[in-house]
Amino acid sequence: MAIGGMKLRPKAELIIALDDLDFSWRKEEVERVIELWNANASIAEIADQTRPPVHSLRTKQDAEDEVALLIMHLRRQGQIQLRPGGVFGKREV
Repeated sequence: MAIGGMKLRPKAELIIALDDLDFSWRKEEVERVIELWNANASIAEIADQTRPPVHSLRTKQDAEDEVALLIMHLRRQGQIQLRPGGVFGKREV
């Protein structure tokens, strides 16, 4: 919960959701994700093109989850719009 932009933290131990994923993106990667989103690529297609397996620790599902959360972030920031087909897109890129 946030109040006035500040998060309130309880004294009890917290569980951080998805702490095993990488949410960092370079500017050019974000630009490519936006381009693919606007071309109606699906989350899976975007992940294939922007989050290739760089080591055995990242699975295809990890890559898709990282892209999905970036899409959520970009939508909340007003950098992308809702589209027909939603996260599934309309066609292959």
